[in-house]
Amino acid sequence: MTDLTVAVTFTKNSGQPATGLALADIDLYLTRQDRTTGATTVIWDGTQNPTVEQTNVGVYVRIYASADLDKYNYFASANYTGLDTLDQDWINGGTGVDTVPLGTAIEWQYQVQTGGGVPIEGVQVWFYDENSTYIVWAGVTDSNGYARDIFNFHPRLDPGTYKVYRQKAGYTFSDPDTEVVA
Repeated sequence: MTDLTVAVTFTKNSGQPATGLALADIDLYLTRQDRTTGATTVIWDGTQNPTVEQTNVGVYVRIYASADLDKYNYFASANYTGLDTLDQDWINGGTGVDTVPLGTAIEWQYQVQTGGGVPIEGVQVWFYDENSTYIVWAGVTDSNGYARDIFNFHPRLDPGTYKVYRQKAGYTFSDPDTEVVA
């Protein structure tokens, strides 16, 4: 068994992260599907909520501690039921190891600096897929300018090309930054 981190991201105003949503206003659904038999089992039925928001980036997280990635694929959905107007109220996703081998993720140290090489603390950082369609990792830079998630870890990414977006008041970044993880 292993931990499966279910992270959902809502946006508002045509793509801006929806930060500060009440955790109780986000209903989580999680289903597992046996890869051999196809049988499905409901894990979370919408009465579960995220346990934490990743500060300042609008990512809402809950960990399922009993995942069996060798046997099951997992499908998650989240429904926002609060009063804020969001770009969409439902978010859907899935994960499995059918197409992504275990152990391929690479710890990627990503640093944000000024043009003069000075690290910038407190920058919101989002790693998107190559087409800038889906957020695959989100975090905030530490005092040395390195991006870290809410658990203080650097991004762990599968090999590939990612588009990185950055945001902090008072700074202008040339986004997206393209990172090739290998």
